[in-house]
Amino acid sequence: MDTVEDEQSSVGKQHHKNRAKKRKRAKKFLHNAKGFGRIGSFGRGEDLDQSQYNYLLSILDSMGKTEGTEERQLMANNVLGQLEGKEIRTSSNQLGSRVLENLLTYADEETFARLMDTLAEHFRVVCCDSFASHVLQRVLYVAMLRTVAPLQEQPEQEHDEKAAELKESAEKKRKLTAGGDERGPKDIWPSFTYSLQEPYSDEHRRACGAFVERLAKFLVNNLEEFVWNCTANYVVRQCMLHLSGIAEMKVALVGGGAGTRDSGGDKETVKRLVVPESWSKLLHSFNLHLLEWPQFADLPFGNLTSIVLQTLLQAIANSNDPFQLEQLCTKLHTECFLANLVEANNDEMDESANQYTAAGKQEEMKLPQLFHCEGTVRLLEVCLSVASPEFLREKLFAELFRERLKPLALSRACNFAVQKLIDHTADKDTMETIFGELEGSLESILRRGHSGVVLALTNACVRLSCQQGKFIKQLLDALHCGDAGSEKLLTAVLYLMPANVTSATAPKIHIHGSLILQAILEFNKPIKFVTALLEMNAERLVEILRDPRGSFIANAFVRSRFVGEKSREKMVRHLEGQYGQLALTSHGSRVVELFYEAGNPAQRENIVRELSDSSAQLSGKPWGFILNKRLLIDTYKRDPARWKVAIKSDAKVERMFDKIVGGKKRKAQA
Repeated sequence: MDTVEDEQSSVGKQHHKNRAKKRKRAKKFLHNAKGFGRIGSFGRGEDLDQSQYNYLLSILDSMGKTEGTEERQLMANNVLGQLEGKEIRTSSNQLGSRVLENLLTYADEETFARLMDTLAEHFRVVCCDSFASHVLQRVLYVAMLRTVAPLQEQPEQEHDEKAAELKESAEKKRKLTAGGDERGPKDIWPSFTYSLQEPYSDEHRRACGAFVERLAKFLVNNLEEFVWNCTANYVVRQCMLHLSGIAEMKVALVGGGAGTRDSGGDKETVKRLVVPESWSKLLHSFNLHLLEWPQFADLPFGNLTSIVLQTLLQAIANSNDPFQLEQLCTKLHTECFLANLVEANNDEMDESANQYTAAGKQEEMKLPQLFHCEGTVRLLEVCLSVASPEFLREKLFAELFRERLKPLALSRACNFAVQKLIDHTADKDTMETIFGELEGSLESILRRGHSGVVLALTNACVRLSCQQGKFIKQLLDALHCGDAGSEKLLTAVLYLMPANVTSATAPKIHIHGSLILQAILEFNKPIKFVTALLEMNAERLVEILRDPRGSFIANAFVRSRFVGEKSREKMVRHLEGQYGQLALTSHGSRVVELFYEAGNPAQRENIVRELSDSSAQLSGKPWGFILNKRLLIDTYKRDPARWKVAIKSDAKVERMFDKIVGGKKRKAQA
C-alpha cells in the first residue's frame, strides 16, 4: 500500500520548481554561447573555427523547436553525417558536447555504430576529457537501452492504450498548471522511452551490447587510474550501474562530493531493467578488482573512491547477487569500519571540529574516527541501505552504532546514518534497543535541527507496530505540549516548535512535522490527534489544509485504517462552510476531493452545493476546471436532480476504469 510520504516523494519534493530551474539554466547556456560566439570565444575545451561553432549553435537553437520523431531522426543523422571524422574534436568542445549528447539518441543504426567505433578507438582520451566524457556516457546509456530492450516485459496492448490516455490527460493538466510546454535545450528530446521502443535489427543490438562490454572491460583494466580521475570516475560509476540494469544517465544516486543522500533534492526516478547474464559477470569483475587492491582499506576515505564503492554497492544490490553483496559488505565492515573504530585524536581535529567543541559538543567529538570522515559516513549509509537484515543487526548495528546512537543522532554529519539505520531495521527487538538509547533525547535532537531522525522513528513505529505510545509521550514532552489545547498541540507538531516558545515571525509548517503527524495518524491508537483535529477551529484548520505541506494531512486522515468512519464523517461535517475557501488553492482543491470521497451521499451534495456558490471564483483557475469536471459543479448549479443521476453514472464508469488499470489511486504531488 502506498503511503502518503511515498506520494509526496514519488517525483521529488521540489520536482516542478527544479524542473523550471533546469530549463532556465539551459536557456542561459544557449544565450551565453551566442554571446561568447559574438566576441570570438568559441566554447571551452577543444577550439572550433567560427563557422563550425555557428553551425552547432544554430543546431542547438533549432532542436528546441523540433517536435516530431521523424524530424529529430533526420536532424540527428544529417548533423552527425556532417561531423563525420570530427566526432572526437567536436565532443571535446563544450558546445559540441552538448549538441552531440542530445542528438545521438535519434541516430540511425549505421550512424550510431560509426560513432561507437570512433569512441572505442579513443576510449582513454574520451574518458578523461571534461566534455567528451559526457558524450561517451550518453552513448553508453543509449547502447545499453538498445541492447536490453527485447529483454523487457512488453505490456499488453489494452494497457498501452490506457497508458496513452492517462499520459495525454496528464500532459493536458501539466500544460494547464505550468502554462505551456516550453523546453530547454538540455532536456529537449526524450531518450529512455524512445530507445526502448524504437525497433532495431538484432545485429545492431548485438553491436551495442558488444560496445558496452568492451567499454566495461577497458574500465576494469584501467580502474587503478580512472577512479582517481574526476571525469573518468563518472564513466566508471555509470558503467557499473548499467551492468546491473539501473538506467540512470547522470549517476545522480552518488554524485557530488562524497555522495548525495536520497532524502532530498530532485532525483530522477531510477529505472531498473533486465540485462544479459554476461553483464553480471562483468560487474563481478569490478567487485573482485577492487577487493584485491592492497590499498582497499583507504578507499572509503577519498571522496572519489568512496563514491565508486557506494555505486558498486548499489549496483550489486540491484543485480540480486547476495553472495557478492555480503562479500563486499563484510570486507568494508572488517577492514574499513571496524579498523577505524578508535576515538578521534583531539590534536588532529580540524578547525571545524574545534568549532564544534567550542560550541559545547564534546560528546559528539568523542565519536570514533570512522564518523569524522564524510566519505566513510556516506559509504556507511549506502551499506545500511543494501545490507541484509541479519548483517545490519549483527554487524553494523551491534558493532558500530550500539551505545553511540545519541551522539550520532546529534551529529550534523552522522544523523543521516542513524536515519538509514532506523529506516532499514526490520525487527522489533533491535528497534526497541534503538528507541531505548534515544529515549529522552528527542528535544535535543529537534533543537539541533535533526528532525529527520524523529521522522524515521515515527515511520519505524508504524512499520513495526511497536513503541507507539512511548513515542507519542516522548514527542509531546519534547515539544512541551502534552497538556496543551488542540490547536497548540497540532501546531507544535506541525512547526516542530515547543508550545512554550513564541516565534518572532509567523512560523511555517515544517515538512517533517507534517510527515510526522501523517505517520502518527497511521498509529494503532491515534485518538489524541484525531480529536485535536476535530476540535480545532475550522478556519484555522483550513489554513493548514491549504498549505502545500499541510494538505497531505487530509490524505492520512482519510486513508488511515485506524481513523474510524464516524471520525471521517465528523471531519467532513466540521469543514462545512469552508469548502469554497479550500477550493481556491490548488492544494486545497485536492483536499476538497478527498473529503468529498470520504463523505456520505448527503455530505457530498452539500459540498457540491457549497462549491456551486463559488463557481465564479473557481472558473478562472486551472484546478477549478478540474474540480468542476470531476464533481460536475456546473451540472448541479443548473439542475440538482440531473446531477444526482450524472454523478452515479460517473461513479460506475470510474469503477470500470479502475478494474482495467488495476484500481490504483492517482498519486498526489506535494
